[in-house]
Amino acid sequence: MRVFVNSVAAALLVATAVQARIERPMGRAPRRSQRSLELVAPKLWQDKQGAFALERPEGDRWSFQGSVRGPDGGMLPLLALSEDSGAQLVIQNADGLTNVKALTRMLAEHLTEEQRVHVEDIERVLARGGEAYAFSFTVADEARGRVAVVKAGNHLALVIASWPLGAPPTVSEDVEEMIGSLGPVPGALPPGAF
Repeated sequence: MRVFVNSVAAALLVATAVQARIERPMGRAPRRSQRSLELVAPKLWQDKQGAFALERPEGDRWSFQGSVRGPDGGMLPLLALSEDSGAQLVIQNADGLTNVKALTRMLAEHLTEEQRVHVEDIERVLARGGEAYAFSFTVADEARGRVAVVKAGNHLALVIASWPLGAPPTVSEDVEEMIGSLGPVPGALPPGAF
């Protein structure tokens, strides 16, 4: 369990380096036809392994990428980027652990040990998946962030989001909406089957 917490805490700090480790494809974007402009991304985004689903924020502020490699080489089920604001949201699978509040507390305690990081109190938050706890953090005068652990059916999802301090308020609102919409894939297992 300690190894898991350490790797998650490392991911927390990596997530605060908002754009430092995310590489975007180079080159020109493909030209979109009128038909492709009429297509809208599905409102509900689902993990390829069927562990969780969440709603996309309105508009095109965020791009979603599934099954990407994190800085440590591990697979991340979701990387959501807001290029305009410099924000990012990562979801990691926390399967194997069962106590949502205890995991959130361990992550917050570990993050408080880091210099220049201020961690706010843990709070229970509403999420489609049921039990969920979260806390916010600030890294000096550079970035804000939010960490949440959410029960999603038979899975636990760990959400790590960060954005520059100058980002518009819609970024933190989008992050809260994504956390609130996180839960099991519709039609998967009934709540309480955890």
